[in-house]
Amino acid sequence: MRFSLLQFSIWTAILLNVAPFAYGQAALKKGERLPNMTIKNLYNDTKKEINLSDLNSKLILFDFWSPSCGACLVSFPKLDSLQRLFGDEIRIILVNKQSLDSTKRFFEARKFLYKPNLPFATNDTSLNRLFPNLGNPAFAWLDGDGIFYETSEELTGDAIRNFLSQRKTGMENYRQKRRNLSSLFDSAFGNNLLSYSYLVKAIPSVRLSGAVGERGISSSNSTILDLYRKAYNEQGRFNFDKSWKIKLIVQDSSRYLIPNNSDLAYRWRKENLYTYSLLLPKEKAKDRFVTMQKDLDRYFGVDSKVEKQMAKCMVLVRTSLKNKLKSNKNLKAEETGPLKFTMSGTNTVKIERKRELSNQPYQLFSGLFGAWVELRLHKPFIDATGYEGNIDISLNGEILDRFELNEIRKALQVYDLDLVEKECFIDVLVLRDEI
Repeated sequence: MRFSLLQFSIWTAILLNVAPFAYGQAALKKGERLPNMTIKNLYNDTKKEINLSDLNSKLILFDFWSPSCGACLVSFPKLDSLQRLFGDEIRIILVNKQSLDSTKRFFEARKFLYKPNLPFATNDTSLNRLFPNLGNPAFAWLDGDGIFYETSEELTGDAIRNFLSQRKTGMENYRQKRRNLSSLFDSAFGNNLLSYSYLVKAIPSVRLSGAVGERGISSSNSTILDLYRKAYNEQGRFNFDKSWKIKLIVQDSSRYLIPNNSDLAYRWRKENLYTYSLLLPKEKAKDRFVTMQKDLDRYFGVDSKVEKQMAKCMVLVRTSLKNKLKSNKNLKAEETGPLKFTMSGTNTVKIERKRELSNQPYQLFSGLFGAWVELRLHKPFIDATGYEGNIDISLNGEILDRFELNEIRKALQVYDLDLVEKECFIDVLVLRDEI
């Protein structure tokens, strides 16, 4: 194809205008200035676009997130708090690859989700190319002149203060230098290892695969409570994951509990995370969880055991002897199975107006409903109905998503069921100071 001089000039001008972003702009290096650009497709802002040269803050933070990133969504309230705390000194802009319409629908369909009062740069490709990251959330730090300084996995008030005063956050980006190791022993002698157990202070940049399977257990960068949960859960045989399933009877609980304040939590994790690894001979493999329990007690000076403890529970009961759940077996089970009876979450593609189970085992309903009770009401769930067999049930989707107790109780009345609070005995993992 032949071009005239005029056509050549036009195409050259177009390429010069879009090349930095449309044709593979290289990642920005530390100390380089962000090219002047206009961020379009803004969501949750009074303006439709932002020109970066118009930002007058001392610190610009791009927060890269995605709808499927749970840690990103949990951090939204903190982002709002930090923006309010530092005011005009900082500007936080959330960046995601999803379209403006998709982002809007994501929040509109999830009223239960906290939406920060911050601008969202949607449908982005340019900023993600300029600041590539190995996972979300990720934060790119720039000064008021658009000079790029660093990226981080976390965002804290201390880091912002450090940056504003000395252009350093004091935070590590462990993703960029993460190493995967099978153990902390010399790899040259790995095949000679027959049995071992060790506990070390966490090395955040090291991910330990360690001895797993029938002969061993490994856990990297874990809190003391997480280590005990792993030892007592026995790969799903038991469940001590909920907060009410562990009780501390200790003089100093500070080494067990992560502070709520993000600044304190960041410092706490540097001092209170551990890596544990265990390998046993094949003939002793069945004892691996008991061995881990004893190891942890010895290492941390703890006396641990499972006990029956009284707790306030949410109990599902029948209000009559009528079986209003009995299944109409003319309905096909596959048409209204478990996928039709779910609580809406951040990854839910289609939010159903009704949540239904037809000709499905009662235990399926009890398991799903009990999980929602514990998630939203933060108390143990007990099913005292005595129901068995297959059932039909249909509940309002919005009521389930809100999960307000009075609304739930009213919805259950249709089936002569009620959800009431009672004192019950439950299995609790108790940790005491060693005597």
